[in-house]
Amino acid sequence: MATLSTSGLDQFIAAADVKHAPGKGLFARFIASVQDARMRQAERQIGRMIELKGGRMTDDIERQIERSFI
Repeated sequence: MATLSTSGLDQFIAAADVKHAPGKGLFARFIASVQDARMRQAERQIGRMIELKGGRMTDDIERQIERSFI
C-alpha cells in the first residue's frame, strides 16, 4: 500500500495566502530584454575603455565614457 506524506508545513499555508502576481505581457518582456542587452553591451564597452587606458578609473576616462554614451 502506497502512502503520501507531506512535510507538514502545508497545513500552515492557507489557500487564500498563496497569490500569484500577474505576469508581464509579451511586449513588456521584449522591452526588458532589449534594455538588458543594451546595458550589458554598454558595460562591456566601458570595461574595454578602462582596460585600454591601463585598468584604472581616472577622471579623464570617466569624461570619455560620459561623452561616448550621451
